[in-house]
Amino acid sequence: MAERIYKQMSCRETGADCDFLVRSEKEEEVLGLFSQHACAAHNLCEVTDEWKNKVQIVWCEEGCFDAPLGYSICG
Repeated sequence: MAERIYKQMSCRETGADCDFLVRSEKEEEVLGLFSQHACAAHNLCEVTDEWKNKVQIVWCEEGCFDAPLGYSICG
């Protein structure tokens, strides 16, 4: 399988004690889903520049498969 590039963000990266992680090929999807989770689960309902700077680029090679809605799971 060819290497694919994704963006991801997790609550742990922002300092929260939470295992939520979102990964997508599109940064705007990562920020959108992350902000929905942060608002619903942590009552943090404003996307900050600090959050935007924490979006990471990750590469997925072998063991990567597409999940529903265009997201992928790497194992």
